[in-house]
Amino acid sequence: MGRPEIKDDRREQILDAFEMCVARYGLEGATLGKTAEIAGLARPLIRHNVGNKEDLQEALVERFLTRSREAMEDLLGSLPEGNRLEALLEILFDPRSANPQLVLVFNALSAAAPDDAVLAAQLQQWLTDFVKRLEAEIARGCPNAPAGLVEAAAAGVSGIYFNVEALYPIGISDRFVASSRKAANLLIAALETGND
Repeated sequence: MGRPEIKDDRREQILDAFEMCVARYGLEGATLGKTAEIAGLARPLIRHNVGNKEDLQEALVERFLTRSREAMEDLLGSLPEGNRLEALLEILFDPRSANPQLVLVFNALSAAAPDDAVLAAQLQQWLTDFVKRLEAEIARGCPNAPAGLVEAAAAGVSGIYFNVEALYPIGISDRFVASSRKAANLLIAALETGND
């Protein structure tokens, strides 16, 4: 009965290794050989437990999308009833919440998307879902703001957030992060005074 659990553990070990490869070498440079080396497994075990490189990529993308959606659900579920929007921005712009390896994986997937229509569509849907969830939180926090401004603020805050996330791997300063968060706060504050 324990064998399926071992196979699941082995699959996660392989996907962890492939994720590290993609973060280090990009999607193009992440090979079965490098994945096997990082996982500490023989290459045939990679194929047996997950498959070829295309299978690895498909599994990695699915895992990335699933984990991202689950993390967003967990984050939204953990927000307090009062000051939800302020708490959300605090968490989004907290360097302790960042995962530089996942940022590098996303960058590698984005770089491959122009040549892979399915991947591009998956990432576009992921981004749309993220922005819509943020838009809903902004609308909840600023109920009198016009819908067009809420949509614009969600796009702006998302852009600032993703820019900061993309820069964490190079070691950006705390001051830059704080200024970026302040810019996001300014967008939210503008909802109270702006016109659509």
